[in-house]
Amino acid sequence: MQESQSGRALQLRDHDYFETLEGWIFFVLGDIHPDGRVWSCLKYVPGDGVWGSYDRRLVRVIQQYTVSELLRIIRFLEENQPGYVFHDPTVDAKVIAPPINRIARTYSAKQRLSELLQSHPSNRLERQLVSLVKLLSESSGVPLSYFGVTGSILPGIHHQNSDIDLVVYGLENTWRVVDTLLELEREGKITLMRKLDPYGWARRAATRYSVPHESLLNLASKVVNKGSFDGVAFSIHSVRERPMHRYGEIRYVSLGMATARLRVVDVKESLATPAVYYVEDVNSDVERVVCYDMMLAGVLREGDLVEVHGKLESAMHDSRESWRQILIGSYEGVGKEYIKVVG
Repeated sequence: MQESQSGRALQLRDHDYFETLEGWIFFVLGDIHPDGRVWSCLKYVPGDGVWGSYDRRLVRVIQQYTVSELLRIIRFLEENQPGYVFHDPTVDAKVIAPPINRIARTYSAKQRLSELLQSHPSNRLERQLVSLVKLLSESSGVPLSYFGVTGSILPGIHHQNSDIDLVVYGLENTWRVVDTLLELEREGKITLMRKLDPYGWARRAATRYSVPHESLLNLASKVVNKGSFDGVAFSIHSVRERPMHRYGEIRYVSLGMATARLRVVDVKESLATPAVYYVEDVNSDVERVVCYDMMLAGVLREGDLVEVHGKLESAMHDSRESWRQILIGSYEGVGKEYIKVVG
């Protein structure tokens, strides 16, 4: 990882990992970070777990990618390493953002995959990963250099039952890969979540969102970035070509919780972090639905009429451009927010 004179981490990208001096492993959230810090979440710590090797075992701290879990980890850090928690003035909330001077090692998703592609992995899961990436690249025409691997395979602590978590760099490349997944499903080479276990997805979603079961099954039928290949679960995540903006250029002001009916008009950024759906409605000035709850990433389609309940925000850019958005994944919205397709 390189560092500028201002202390900004330059090389860490969304879905990369890093390890702090305590041996704690974090995953990077997005590409917009405060000076001298990295917006992230703690995932693994030393302990008697199934991750790691015989001489270094780790336990997973975050069990589900939910806001409730995030708040629990923030409390853990405040008790054990309070300097890793940062009050971010741009969102007026506490976030996990360790200082870069506490980072002992970084893990690049792109570099790790490149190393695996150039080697001859003896590990079965790594061989399956290589086979899946080559299949996706050859079938989609997206070069191998635009793929990366995240999850437990990235720091090399995976076990025999681990999943394969891939990243694709570039929004256009991501959707080319998604189209390829649909074609490979038709050819019987993979199975997507919508056929593999839609009821399981809906059950997990029901623990987060108070909406009818049929609505959750509707969303489950639209999940196209998760599936199974050669008996192993996999997921695809998008990384933007470049950050949406520089840190501090936009400030967000809470306007309270709100419900709106909106028409989805653009989903191109819905598999990135955060997932963004561009929307419109004659009765509302909301222009975006922004999801940090990534279970809802990529589950809407252009033309969907949706009902959304979440945190209404006013966003103001330094250029004086402004808009309103509904945030899914806020601290205030735990147990209350939702998205459902109504037409």
